Amino acid sequence: MIALVVAVGILLTPISDLYVLVLVVGVLVFFGAMSLWMGAQFFLNSIPRTSAGNVLLSFDDGPDPVNTPLVLDILKKHNVTALFFLIGKKVKGNEALISRIHEEGHLLGSHSFSHAPTMGFWNRERTTTDIAEGHAELLKIIPQAGNLYRPPFGVTNPAIAYAIKKCGLRSVGWTVRSFDTIRKEPAKMLNSLKRSVKGSDIVLMHDTQPHTLSILDPLIVELKKRKLTLKAELN
Repeated sequence: MIALVVAVGILLTPISDLYVLVLVVGVLVFFGAMSLWMGAQFFLNSIPRTSAGNVLLSFDDGPDPVNTPLVLDILKKHNVTALFFLIGKKVKGNEALISRIHEEGHLLGSHSFSHAPTMGFWNRERTTTDIAEGHAELLKIIPQAGNLYRPPFGVTNPAIAYAIKKCGLRSVGWTVRSFDTIRKEPAKMLNSLKRSVKGSDIVLMHDTQPHTLSILDPLIVELKKRKLTLKAELN
């Protein structure tokens, strides 16, 4: 079906715009493939799951001075610990918030310095520098944070795999995506997660999305009803 839509789009596109269309499609296919290869452990071995009977909620792209404290409030209310992957360039000015994440028992990891959408096209040297700088920013605030890392967008390739190893980091993947950066209807997102999440899953969410807040409380309640634990631990 996707191929048919693309083919029709190409046929109906003026020749002057065809090159742009092909480029856009190519970029989407590239990043989609790189993200899928992360799950398939194609370029590097990522930690794929948490322990049996546990669900690990993970939050990317923070810290967010507005939403992250609200996420922490909900987690604290339910005595839940999670894993937060921080973007290096967002660390400055949010030191107290990062300290709070750590003090409340959550795990911390880095998520590159820049979170650049073009990172999958960079060479090894530039990739290594960005990943190293991002993790260094985290360690300035929490020296005992450890060596956890999640590639932005889930994109992996030989350069990213090399950089992660060079920096002495461990890549952490996920088994369930909330798609909270794409979906804007909280009810549908919540129902999808309720259907998908099971024991040993790592759930990918973002503490930068306001609508994620509206589903977090009922999601935790539902998972606890199933006698699942929600702790910040990796398998």
